[in-house]
Amino acid sequence: MSCLRHILGLRWFDFVPNMSVMSQTQQRSICIGISDLRVSVFGHVCRLQESVLAHEELRLAVKTRSGHRPDDRPEWKRPHGCPRQTWIRQLETDVGYTADAAWDMASDSQLWRAQQPVVGQVVQ
Repeated sequence: MSCLRHILGLRWFDFVPNMSVMSQTQQRSICIGISDLRVSVFGHVCRLQESVLAHEELRLAVKTRSGHRPDDRPEWKRPHGCPRQTWIRQLETDVGYTADAAWDMASDSQLWRAQQPVVGQVVQ
């Protein structure tokens, strides 16, 4: 953001909101770019062959997120403390679907791309 402010000739004591700077420079938020890449990687790994390790691991993470345990130990619980924000949870937030629903949609690349926001969208 500081580079954009320098390009526009804004100084540190000019009180200009970040959204105003981004709209003037026609730039997207870095958070939106990261979210788009996260969704893209999920769809790509989902469509890999089932024998690929990345596909197997992502499928295991999706199943675990939906309540299936990777082993048959129902007595296991995560240690106490703050719940962790995992990559799968963040993906669910990004796409607005559960991990299982996202997996089913990502299996069909045309459906997956139709559900995602347009890449290159300018923040208003």
